[in-house]
Amino acid sequence: MADFNTHLLGGVLVGGAFSTISYISMDLNIIQSYAVFIMGVLGGLLPDLDSDTGKPLEIISAAVSILVPALLLSNIAKQYTISAEFLIGYFTICYFIINYILCELLKRITIHRGIMHSIPFSFLAAQIAYLLFKPSGVTLATMTSCVVFFGCLIHLILDEFHSFYLKFGFIPMLKRSSGTALKFFSNNLLANLIIYSSVFAMMLLIAPELKLFIGQQDIMKIFIN
Repeated sequence: MADFNTHLLGGVLVGGAFSTISYISMDLNIIQSYAVFIMGVLGGLLPDLDSDTGKPLEIISAAVSILVPALLLSNIAKQYTISAEFLIGYFTICYFIINYILCELLKRITIHRGIMHSIPFSFLAAQIAYLLFKPSGVTLATMTSCVVFFGCLIHLILDEFHSFYLKFGFIPMLKRSSGTALKFFSNNLLANLIIYSSVFAMMLLIAPELKLFIGQQDIMKIFIN
């Protein structure tokens, strides 16, 4: 499989490409385009959430414990008065829940190169990104959704590229890991059902708005300008 630096570089390249498109062709401002870049980098690392040790899980869990509460803050502000003491309590609780409860749960119920190294998980991650950025507008939500999906996809492709070795220095031979990243199903039936059910449920929520957005855009303009 590809190492951390390779996946990080893949995420940077995907994030850079989509942030440039966002700024030039989608009329997003520099801050919004930078957010697209960061989500691309995160997407490039995201499938390694199923890795119990190492840099990927540490970095992803730290990033998620900051980004997700921050993205949800605008909705919470509608119900509660935002003050210094509220923010301290809110971010502290979110940090401990994500890092010490959700991450530990992930370690127990996932295996490396399981369902999180799959195309449906990439779709699910993209859908979650869309919903998190939805308050900032459909355009930004759509771009972050796309960059997360392609960041995850590049991660899977890079893993597959590293799933062979050269015997005698010139004969390509497949490793046992071949085919375990770029897949549609894992060996765990329950994990498959959870992922596909989640993808379908979120699709029902997102599809009407996404259809309206696509209808309002000149898709060729994105790539020509």
